[in-house]
Amino acid sequence: MKIGVTGGAGYIGSTLVVNLVENGHEVVSIDNQRLGDYRYLQKTIGDKARLVVGDIRDQELLLREWEGCEAIAHLAALPGLVLCNQEPEEAISVNIYGTHQVGEAAKKLGVKRLVFCSSAATYGIPKELPVTEDHPLNPVNLYGVTKVAGELILNTYHHNFGLETVNLRFGNIYGVGLYTRWGTVIPKFVKQALTGEPLTVYGDGEYSRDFVHVQDITNALYLSLTKEGVSGETFNVGGETLTINQVASIVAEEVEKETGIHVEKLFTPPRVGEAKRFSYDLSKIRRGLGFKNEWTVRRGVRQLIRFYLETQRER
Repeated sequence: MKIGVTGGAGYIGSTLVVNLVENGHEVVSIDNQRLGDYRYLQKTIGDKARLVVGDIRDQELLLREWEGCEAIAHLAALPGLVLCNQEPEEAISVNIYGTHQVGEAAKKLGVKRLVFCSSAATYGIPKELPVTEDHPLNPVNLYGVTKVAGELILNTYHHNFGLETVNLRFGNIYGVGLYTRWGTVIPKFVKQALTGEPLTVYGDGEYSRDFVHVQDITNALYLSLTKEGVSGETFNVGGETLTINQVASIVAEEVEKETGIHVEKLFTPPRVGEAKRFSYDLSKIRRGLGFKNEWTVRRGVRQLIRFYLETQRER
């Protein structure tokens, strides 16, 4: 099957491209490389996928490059609370208008399936836990607003034009992919610990998140692109619910086991625009996609520690 990918140079996207190629699919990725780098893919898969440098807002580019695609995975976005607050106009342009352009291209090309990568940020502050897919959408930051808008835009293509859409609402992603992003909480803690810095904890550290490994995310994406009978559905994609203090303790324990380094916590003021507690109900994705988590946070932390130490030795 020929599959289009947006954001294929990124953390999740590059891992997905490798997965698709290894499963025998033809892949065409479009990415402006602002937050990603195709060199990781080129080292891993060579010329086994078409890697296009371009912008998802360029309709002519999408129509030209995705001719013959049967499915599209739409990952490209300006991600996260901080970056969207820093660049609100770009966030709206890329995440909302860009998603519209992807939907338009899929419609014009007769693409069968379009999978949209959304976020737990769509829910805002939960009214009840664990959060199911039927929970009201009430985002409290711009990133969440753009993801709700993206879902609604693509839902119109499903209802009005018969495009098979699947929305995946990701939890907090971590882990070693094709390359590793160190800015989210678990990788950041690992890097801080291994460089002798205290673990920076916002607020009291008792706020919880659903943490999901990038390889589990990739598996959910693959199932969403290939499984029949899920058109028009939305799925939570999560893993393990832990407080930030629990994550910090796991990192500290595993780093001390591996290296002997003792790690302290540094508590800082809380960030505005974030839910205090969050956990996912994963029964729908397990039932509907046959999704199973293969990674625990502790296993993922061990992987990150060894990956970081190996990369430092190679330098």
